[in-house]
Amino acid sequence: MTHTPDVLIVGAGPVGLSAAAELRRHGARCRLVDRLPARLPYAKAVGIQPRTIELWDRMGLARAVVEQAVPLRGQLSYVDGQETGRVELTLPPEVPYGFAALPQYEVERIVEEYLNGLGTAVERGTELLSFAQDADGVTARLRSASGAEEELRVRYLVGCDGAHSTVRRGLGLDFAGGAFTEEYMLGDVVADWDLPAGYAVRSEHRGTDGATDDLLVCIPLPGPGRYRMSMRVPPEPSGPFAEDTGGTGGTEGPDAVAHGPLSGRRLPELPDLQAVVDRLAPRPAILSQLRWSSVFRISHRIVDRYGEGRVFVAGDAAHIHPPIGAQGMNTGIQDACNLAWKLALVLRGEAGPALLASYDAERRPVGEEVVGRTVRHTVHGTAADPDDPRTVLLREAQLLVGYRDGPLATATHGPADVPQPGDRAPDCAGLTTPVAAYPLRLLDILRDRPDHVVLLYAADPTDVIKAVLAPGWDVLAVRTEDGTHVPLVPEYLDTAGEFARLYRPDGPTGFVVRPDGYLGARFPLTDTETALADYREALG
Repeated sequence: MTHTPDVLIVGAGPVGLSAAAELRRHGARCRLVDRLPARLPYAKAVGIQPRTIELWDRMGLARAVVEQAVPLRGQLSYVDGQETGRVELTLPPEVPYGFAALPQYEVERIVEEYLNGLGTAVERGTELLSFAQDADGVTARLRSASGAEEELRVRYLVGCDGAHSTVRRGLGLDFAGGAFTEEYMLGDVVADWDLPAGYAVRSEHRGTDGATDDLLVCIPLPGPGRYRMSMRVPPEPSGPFAEDTGGTGGTEGPDAVAHGPLSGRRLPELPDLQAVVDRLAPRPAILSQLRWSSVFRISHRIVDRYGEGRVFVAGDAAHIHPPIGAQGMNTGIQDACNLAWKLALVLRGEAGPALLASYDAERRPVGEEVVGRTVRHTVHGTAADPDDPRTVLLREAQLLVGYRDGPLATATHGPADVPQPGDRAPDCAGLTTPVAAYPLRLLDILRDRPDHVVLLYAADPTDVIKAVLAPGWDVLAVRTEDGTHVPLVPEYLDTAGEFARLYRPDGPTGFVVRPDGYLGARFPLTDTETALADYREALG
């Protein structure tokens, strides 16, 4: 039996796949279309941030990712052949995952297989031609690989269709920003050198004015000695990539978005990449086994709003910026997860349509910060960042992304320096039960729970019993003392004291954990009924 989808998602990159996976995990019906006939075999994005793996853990995807990824241990920096710094990507011990590298096509494969297991397949070779929305839904016109056209009626449309988004253009969103003049070569190669494995390499040459005039960046990939290397195209007019054979040049009609691979250019070959490595590599290196290459440009832009009515944009359709710090794909995946659980609640009738306005309110400030920061770091380098190294590292890991100023951060309790609504819900270890012979992490307990979870922290089981007042919530208890009572809800003992150390409860305290792993509410257990009602009201 064929069901009419609730949501049409356009674009089956990491962002569109993540949006579809989250919607299906919440029970929503969706279709996912992509105009390309097959997944692209290019490592356009490779860095995986710890926060993204936490989201995948909640979905049950983390193991598949970490088994295929390689750890990113740090970065080695060189200027004019001299080492100028070494950054170690070491996070606090309570953070469950580290930095990793995994090519975009592998990310897409893993999430697509997960989505297939939920009964939804990517419809490849299917293009969105146009759409129109009204008060009750969206009417979209699609063209399949066979050339047949179809009219589809859905309740919502999500554009995850990249920098040259059809959905963004159809909404008429402003996409203000600019572009860097430099062009870059990109290549997936094996380097035979004696640099330590797991470290990114940034090597630059500076001219007499102190500005960088030649650059090589190498990011480790899975496989012995394999890297994704990027470098500037030689500036000489007679250089090997100066000619244009009539392609689009990475632009988008009147928007002129020069971002991503440039068509109509000769693809760099191994000798082209080797010439740059010979100039800039800090150690002698021989390149081999070129898998693919491209020439690309970089723009920095962000939309004036992340949606209008029943139509939304996410990922590169909403924001593009320099690839420094591996922020783009990860920011887009988190856009998708933020929007998907809200759409699912509205579709189930558990929240009002006003909840969807919180997507723009929460995520557009994040996009603005990422665009601004990556542009600054590209122009001035990360060393010019005014924050202390620990803060810079946590921000790059996207562990500091939060929504305290958002419309859903209502039920607060305690001082500002403790985890509050809108903050990432910290993971913690050392939670035990009388049955399991091993300690659990909070992520273990939250895994495969798609909806909101209420955590009740108390020593006395009587406090927990009094707090279990609101049906319809997924309620768990974290206790500080063991007992022989019969629990009304699943209970975990804070054996290691990590929950208390990281959440800093003030006596018996309750927490609402949102489906995307952020705190929705913090309250004394005596106020449980009122606090949960207030949070429900904020959801609409």
